[in-house]
Amino acid sequence: MEETRAATAPDIDIDIDGTARVPSAEEDDGGQPGLLALGSTLALGAVLALLSTTIVAVGMGKLSEEFSSPLSTVQWVSTGYLLALAVAIPVAGWAMERFGSKALWQAALAVYTIGCVAAALAPSIGVLIGARVVQGFGAAMFEPIMLTLLATAAGPKRATTVMSLIQIPITLAPVFGPMVGGLLIDHLSWEWLFWFNVPLGLLCAVMAHFVLPADPPRSERAGSRLDVTGLALLPLGLAGLLLGFSQIANSGGIGSTAVWLPLLIGAVMVAGYVVHALRTTGVPLIDVRLFTTGRFSASVAGAFLFGASIYGAMFLLPLFFQQAGGYSTWDSGLLLAPQGIGTVLILPMVGRLAARFGPRTVVLAGMVVSVLGTVAYTQADPGKDTALLVVSLLIRGVGLGTTLAPALSAGFGAVAPENTGRAASALIASIQLGGSAGTALLAVVVQQQLTDRLGKDGASASAATSPDLAAPLTAAFGAAFWWTLGICVLGAIAALFLPGSERGAEAEA
Repeated sequence: MEETRAATAPDIDIDIDGTARVPSAEEDDGGQPGLLALGSTLALGAVLALLSTTIVAVGMGKLSEEFSSPLSTVQWVSTGYLLALAVAIPVAGWAMERFGSKALWQAALAVYTIGCVAAALAPSIGVLIGARVVQGFGAAMFEPIMLTLLATAAGPKRATTVMSLIQIPITLAPVFGPMVGGLLIDHLSWEWLFWFNVPLGLLCAVMAHFVLPADPPRSERAGSRLDVTGLALLPLGLAGLLLGFSQIANSGGIGSTAVWLPLLIGAVMVAGYVVHALRTTGVPLIDVRLFTTGRFSASVAGAFLFGASIYGAMFLLPLFFQQAGGYSTWDSGLLLAPQGIGTVLILPMVGRLAARFGPRTVVLAGMVVSVLGTVAYTQADPGKDTALLVVSLLIRGVGLGTTLAPALSAGFGAVAPENTGRAASALIASIQLGGSAGTALLAVVVQQQLTDRLGKDGASASAATSPDLAAPLTAAFGAAFWWTLGICVLGAIAALFLPGSERGAEAEA
């Protein structure tokens, strides 16, 4: 069973255990369901996973108000979801082998949909965060299954078509998600941020029943042992680190027990996982031995910082427009669309740019452009400088749109073919972990800035109800956006360690 396809060898499929094979003639010539129907069904699942982040992004201020909770707590509605994605994705390969791709897809949809219903009915912020974690565990299966089934169905002759299908949810969700979320909040209620996905999940389950290929019998599927020790150490360790960090703004600083204790426990568990992953003779959850290759580490760092910049800003931007600019949730969602549009505009050219100039140059240029697109947010007033901010966000989207694909391609090119499946898990998970860390970081920063300038009620302040607050609110968010800019600068530094060209990559390898 395949987990992914090596970016540098599109004519070869990589099994989950790392074995390379050429697809059979039956697979290549149409032995699987129609690629369009299959791709549409699988892409809908991936869209659901991403919409669950982008739709909710514009509702953070509303959720803070509804549950009377600070932003540093409410951000876990997003962080918990992304963290669940990150820690569950590496389990997908084992789960596909154990249960079959179709059965796992349907089970993941059921878990995801149950999470949506539980979130919509949540009576408290704690229950809502727990429901979002359930959602994340279900959604984590969608992308690995999508990659596996599309790679199998397409064969080498239609690899380009597959990559186009995979890009659909990535490019469309950031454009339409905030707009849909704003519409739901303005005209219905916060619960519809989660009810909205329920009928889509049911539709996807019905489509999958008829379109997805049947799983082979259990006796014909390869088997591998689940890294139970890694599963016990890594997710809880990462959660502890993020939990401790997110409490800094509310608990009196690093000296508080609520901060240093989860940080310490998390650090010990992550360190324990690293020792376990280096010593185990089986397949670890995330193979840390891959990080001994400098170019792979740079790719992971680039993917991590991409996730931090995208998801962290998706948390911060709607609050900025709503609170400092006095915009409605619909308007703030609409104002977020230029970032996705910028990415859509540049994506068709990224492959040619990377082939001509190499990953290092393209990713470095993209991060520099992202910095330029972020500068205005550290200074501008959203109520007066809206046009400048919209253009800047478009530029930022163009910059970020050039970074991920070359960084991932360089990562796959840095490992041996037999390690491609493990590399895919590490790279995909790093994007979600970056999103979790970026969201937690910016939530702490903006919460602290609002408290320092406006007191403990700063998180609920808005220029729409009190125009005198526009200046301090703008200054508070401006200070937080400097951190967003800093993430892009770190991404530019990481890009310096990527290969300068395909020839250079081959020479280094």
